[in-house]
Amino acid sequence: MLHFWISSAMLASEIIAVTPAVDSAEVYYTMRDYAAVVRYLDGRADVRMHDKLLLGWSHYRLGDMAKAKRAFQDGLEIAPASIELLNGLAFAHYRLGEAKEAEAAFREVLARSPDRFECQQGLAYVLFTSARFEECLPMFDTILRTRPDEPNVDYYILKSVDGMLSEWQKQGKTPGQMVEEAWRFAGLGHRRSAVEMFRWIVQVDPFHPGARLGLGSLGPDFGYEKDACSALESLLRENPNDPEARAALAQLHMNAGRWKEAQKELERLMKAHPDDARGQALQREIARRARETTP
Repeated sequence: MLHFWISSAMLASEIIAVTPAVDSAEVYYTMRDYAAVVRYLDGRADVRMHDKLLLGWSHYRLGDMAKAKRAFQDGLEIAPASIELLNGLAFAHYRLGEAKEAEAAFREVLARSPDRFECQQGLAYVLFTSARFEECLPMFDTILRTRPDEPNVDYYILKSVDGMLSEWQKQGKTPGQMVEEAWRFAGLGHRRSAVEMFRWIVQVDPFHPGARLGLGSLGPDFGYEKDACSALESLLRENPNDPEARAALAQLHMNAGRWKEAQKELERLMKAHPDDARGQALQREIARRARETTP
C-alpha cells in the first residue's frame, strides 16, 4: 500500500487565500441587507449610476421615500436616459402622494417600454387614487385578464365602477346611457368591468331591461349565474317573445351543461323567431356539443 503525506509547509504553499468581496453594495442588496447598502453608499461622492439605483431601492424598501426619491434623482443626473432610475422615481413619487409627478414618470417609462407590467399597474393605482376611474378601470380589467392571480384587482374594479358610475349619475347620465357605455367596455374586451357596470345599474334601477340583459348575458362568466338567470327570467316574464333574453337564457343553460333546459329555451325562441340568427347558431352549437359528449 502506498502512503502519501504532505507537510504543513507544502500544504501552506499550495493554498491561495481568497477573501470574499462582501463589502459591496451589490452583495448587500442581493442579501436584502438594505440598511448595509445605505451605510455603504450614503454620502459617498464616487458612486456610479447603478449604485444610486441600489441606494434608491434600499431606502424605498426601508420605508424612507424622501431619501429614495433623492437617490433616484441623483442617479438621473448621472444617467438621464436610465429607464430603471426613472421607474424607481415614479414609484417614490407615488408613495409620497405626488400623483402628478408619478403619473408623468410612469407614462414616460411606458412610452419607452410599453410592456413593463409594474409601471402599468403603478399608473393604474395613481389614476385610482386621483379618482380618475374612467381611465383606470380599463387598465385594471387588462391586468385581471393578463395576470388573473394578481391580488386585489377585483376590489379595484368594483371600486372604480362605483366611483365612475356615481360620478356619471351626478352628471345626469341616464341608466340607458350607462348601459350603452357598459356594452362599449365589453366590446373593447373589458367584460369584467362591463358586468360590474350592469350590476351597479340594476341596483339603481332594478327594472332596467338593458341592464338586466347585460347581467344575464355576461354574468355567468364571472360567477353571477344565479343573478343572471333571475335577470333573464324576469325579462321573459314581462315579454315571453324577447329574442335576446331567450337566446341568452338558452346559452346560459347550455354553458352550464343543462341540455334539456337549453333545448327548451331554444325551441321557444325558434317558434317565435324561426329566422333568428342567434337561435340558429345555438342549434348548431348544441348539436356539436351533444356529439362531443356522446360516447
